[in-house]
Amino acid sequence: MYSIKSKQIRPSRSALKTDNKFGIHDIRMYQAIDIADELTLMNQSLLLLITPVELFNFAFLSNEKKVLAPNITTMLEFYDRTVALFATQILRQRTDKMRASIIIHLFSVVQHLYIKNHDIHSIRIILATFDHPSIFRLRDTWRIFRIQKPKFYTALKYLWNVLSQENNWEDYHLWLEQKFITDCLNKKQPMLLFIGYLLSKMIIDHYHYYTISSHSKTSTLSRVHMTLIDYIKSSPKNYQ
Repeated sequence: MYSIKSKQIRPSRSALKTDNKFGIHDIRMYQAIDIADELTLMNQSLLLLITPVELFNFAFLSNEKKVLAPNITTMLEFYDRTVALFATQILRQRTDKMRASIIIHLFSVVQHLYIKNHDIHSIRIILATFDHPSIFRLRDTWRIFRIQKPKFYTALKYLWNVLSQENNWEDYHLWLEQKFITDCLNKKQPMLLFIGYLLSKMIIDHYHYYTISSHSKTSTLSRVHMTLIDYIKSSPKNYQ
């Protein structure tokens, strides 16, 4: 069982007056850095449980994935549940100002995930929350966010552009492999990559292996030689 063990933030009287009393499950009661650390620890623990047998014949894509690839399925389900949890945190607020304060707090978590933890997987969870139709359409809420935190808004637009689905995620793969992974490896920093990227790379590399003639342009076909299992085995334990 996982739980946030950080010190709770006691809101000021003025905050209580304008934003109402924090609920017992309100994430603003916890410091952003502690939420980031908890997310990273939980997702790393789930990743390290994945075994080689779950990858055979792409079992994680079959109708029996819960039986054949239970740990991959659990990690993906946790991803979806966390997105729903964060979206609920935003939508349960009564005013646009209160909803914007949750988004600001969540983006503070993103900052720590990127700068301190180098955790792309957990960042993707929060960005998926912001992309949720029920959240994305909150125009007045996003206007308040943009006005109150213009630097946050600029950074969020950058991440959204990097993670765009255009060109079959080509820009995202280039950024991830040529900048993020390279920087982390050069600085010998631990990193947690998005599980979807790792699985899709396995499929792409498998396709290239069986469709491209041997020894032809191999240098351009694999910018990063890293399978999911190799990555898991080499995953640093520095987060603990």
